Amino acid sequence: MFLTKGHLNSPNKFKELEGLRDFLSKLKTDYKLPFDEEDLSMLLLSVLRCDDISGSYGILKKKGKRRYIDELKVKAWLEENLIPNTVVLRMDDPEILKLLFFSIEITYSMFLGESRATVMQKGFRERRRSFEAIVVDQFVGKLGEVAVKRFLEVHFNVNVELDWDISPPRKRHMNDIKNANKLISIKTSPSLAGVWAEADKGYDYGIMVKYVE
Repeated sequence: MFLTKGHLNSPNKFKELEGLRDFLSKLKTDYKLPFDEEDLSMLLLSVLRCDDISGSYGILKKKGKRRYIDELKVKAWLEENLIPNTVVLRMDDPEILKLLFFSIEITYSMFLGESRATVMQKGFRERRRSFEAIVVDQFVGKLGEVAVKRFLEVHFNVNVELDWDISPPRKRHMNDIKNANKLISIKTSPSLAGVWAEADKGYDYGIMVKYVE
């Protein structure tokens, strides 16, 4: 499949790439993937964008001035990266329920002034966020930590402790895994098409989690 820089810059244009829908549909069927075709296309776009910068995955190839997708490399990426690193969490999972209660509790604390967090949203003009918006932000922000905990416990048989303190003491670098010997930053993003982020300076390791509803 040949594509242009315009396909990499525009998710809508990328989804219209000739042959992409049929290719992803076959991958979803063959590998029994827990993603719909739209989510899968955005995850693939993210990898292609990374490849355009660093060539780390080898999926995006160049032939003269033209770019094309190496379909065999896509399958290798699925088998070696996406599938092994995917964590599926159900809404009735105890950790998800714990996260929901935590998100509600910390939001109440923020409105009551008991938490160091703020109900104001930073930007060109500060504006007060609604209770529901803050609950969602708190839930999404910590969802990646829950997913990493599950991944590490399943694949490495280790005990992982997350920080569920409502108002922890201020530190420049907060460790997202309490019982880790190294400073670990875990970031969660709903943007499947975005390029993977890096941890802030001062952390030993950074983990980026993308989530699909």
